[in-house]
Amino acid sequence: MTVYQVCDLTVESNLPLPELTQAEGKGPECAFRLLRARVPGPISRDWFHHWRRPDGEIWLSCARQGSGYLLRFADLADFLVSSEGSDIRCYPVPDTPLETIRHLLLDQVIPLVLSVRGRLVLHASAVVVPRGAIAFLGVTGQGKSTLSGSFVTQGFPLVTDDCLLLQEAGEHLIGHPSYPGLRLWPDSVAALFGQGTRLCHVAHYTEKKRLGPDNGPLPFCADPAPLQRVYVLAPYEETEDTKAITLAPLSPREAFMELVKHTYRLDIIAQERLNEEFECVARVVALLPLCRLAFPQDLSLLPTVREAILANLSGR
Repeated sequence: MTVYQVCDLTVESNLPLPELTQAEGKGPECAFRLLRARVPGPISRDWFHHWRRPDGEIWLSCARQGSGYLLRFADLADFLVSSEGSDIRCYPVPDTPLETIRHLLLDQVIPLVLSVRGRLVLHASAVVVPRGAIAFLGVTGQGKSTLSGSFVTQGFPLVTDDCLLLQEAGEHLIGHPSYPGLRLWPDSVAALFGQGTRLCHVAHYTEKKRLGPDNGPLPFCADPAPLQRVYVLAPYEETEDTKAITLAPLSPREAFMELVKHTYRLDIIAQERLNEEFECVARVVALLPLCRLAFPQDLSLLPTVREAILANLSGR
């Protein structure tokens, strides 16, 4: 059994997790167990939430299971999570590859477990620039990872690809790193890093590839970093007929709604936890500027987008 570090959580696992660094001298706060494969069966209670793909197909279903939760990834695996987020058990569907199990655990389940443990976790990518960390907020496929990758190519360290844990520190906000890795589509990898870049598979059901330390130098910020600004990415369909790159500050109300919309949240019916989360989001809005960023879906424009963001940060 090995203990790993992800965000501010130490996880003991009976499955090797090469994407993570080992937690030296630290005891586990959470235990993960990969158990025998089984065919998912029915449950005694109704699902309380379904996450759907853009085409409407159900991707993840959640239900109460005893005092904890059942997370069912359709045709892939069941994850049982204890009520306090200290125990995770996985029952894969037969023949689900281990790389897919690791991806589901690290990039889907862990962010939801952190939310159960009372953390505020954004569906965001982040990098460190000279003025501090900046984050890119948006739905899946909006270009968060590609934009972060553009900064990484210029030597700016990555904080996280898809899961940003926020912590309040007086009048400042701290972003915790997740692990050194970027999940990118092949065309983004080719545009950012070249055709010869060695890649790892993310999961058997997607063409996305993982770029990590084993694929060459990947600047990574291993320590928590002060968060300076969040950029909310506008939907591509709003900019498909223009070459314009625009940045505009969000009102407090708009910023609150965007943060709520892009927060990892497992138990959506626990009213006390929701109240605590909304209060935390309100404090974040008071401390942190949020901007709306719109740019065309054109990889050749990424350097220009990057320069526009740096100019925005410096007040130009």
